[in-house]
Amino acid sequence: MDIKKILARIGYIRNKANLSAREVSQRMGMSPQYVAQIESGRIVLKVEKLLQILKICEFPIERFFSSNIEDYNIDIELKNLIESLPTDKKKNIIEFIKK
Repeated sequence: MDIKKILARIGYIRNKANLSAREVSQRMGMSPQYVAQIESGRIVLKVEKLLQILKICEFPIERFFSSNIEDYNIDIELKNLIESLPTDKKKNIIEFIKK
């Protein structure tokens, strides 16, 4: 995942949490413009700051880095259901999907 996609995802999760960039910045103890500057790429994002933003927005790190951030919960539910099936049922699903 490239940095532009990571920065866009920060805005996505912040909006999902109904928080402004200013509010997240203040909760981080940073200047009011800090998160907006990160999202625009004017400030280099450090891992510790990303983790802090995820915590403030109550957003799981696994979902943040998943290939499909919007369908993450559906993907996890489907994965868990499939993992619980016997092998023959898994093979049937594979064949069904291929058709």
